[in-house]
Amino acid sequence: MLSWRNSENSNNTGSNGNNRGHGGRGRTRLSQGRGASTRNTGNRRLETIASVSRSSGVEKGGDALKDFKTQEEYRDFIQEKLDLFWKRSDLTEQQNREIRENLLILFRKLREGIVASQRNDAFTNEVYETSLCLATLSDNPRQLNSILSYFLQHSSETTDEILPQQNCSLYAIIIALLNQLVLGYPSQTSYRKSIQAIPSSLLQPSSKSHRWITNLSLSLWSNNFCRFEKLTRQPFLDSLFGELLPDLLSAEFTSLSISSRPIKANRDLVRKAFHHAVDRLRVRVRNSAWTIIRSSYRELSCNAESETREWLIRSLALDAPSQDSCSLDTWLVEKRVAGHIRPKEGIDGRWIIHR
Repeated sequence: MLSWRNSENSNNTGSNGNNRGHGGRGRTRLSQGRGASTRNTGNRRLETIASVSRSSGVEKGGDALKDFKTQEEYRDFIQEKLDLFWKRSDLTEQQNREIRENLLILFRKLREGIVASQRNDAFTNEVYETSLCLATLSDNPRQLNSILSYFLQHSSETTDEILPQQNCSLYAIIIALLNQLVLGYPSQTSYRKSIQAIPSSLLQPSSKSHRWITNLSLSLWSNNFCRFEKLTRQPFLDSLFGELLPDLLSAEFTSLSISSRPIKANRDLVRKAFHHAVDRLRVRVRNSAWTIIRSSYRELSCNAESETREWLIRSLALDAPSQDSCSLDTWLVEKRVAGHIRPKEGIDGRWIIHR
């Protein structure tokens, strides 16, 4: 995702008139020579920098984020906060959520500056792709609706942040489409408009990624829950991820990298976002499948020898290891507490369904 940092030969010219490209080698050397007091002063300036949308250029420094150099400094400033966040292991769930939301706000402020400056280069791609991954991990629909329009420009949700972009990464397109399936479920109207409008140069119809996302949407449309479960098994997803972000490409970025941040961390962020989007879709589908099962059956036999047990595991997508998965027995206990089922007296593993 940080490929813009590796490009030394870009001819993009910032709004400040300097032909800098988006490599950052000069900026890296400069930061290494600065003292702590200089960095602190710079951080304080960036911490209070005005938002373009709110200041409308009226406030002092209200147009600062329209400057390409300032945008890149602000991106590094956000990354410092993000790196610290990943290192924290003592945060409560509430603190974790609040920090992620604050980081997304900083990225949104940066994107506003990018849009206002009409910047459209690899730096822009990186900012939007990182924003997409973080918003996906944060389950933030409001932020996602704003970000998705950059990747899926025929989405039913349109915002002022739309920028024509034909060079998005394949993984970003797939994660964006997954988010659209999650946000719209069970409707696929926005998803279908978007995938039909994606140029074949970005998502080739013959590619594994295109076949996978198409088959996934078809399984949702037909309520083929067992098919959906197969398409979202961990080995299948791992194989697919190899096409989304090939090791060869990562190795090339690593060899060209002049940033202190390792490329592996970027791959990890993409992997987390991809799997999280799949997990959220599995939760949506699982709840839908359970609603159908409750309306269709009066009892369920779930003992160890029962074929129904294996069928339920597949239908509810409870076999794949993920942060949102659980065992069938845990699921049934939760539904018992919710009042959906109760154990049948005298018969082990049999449940009466309440409608």
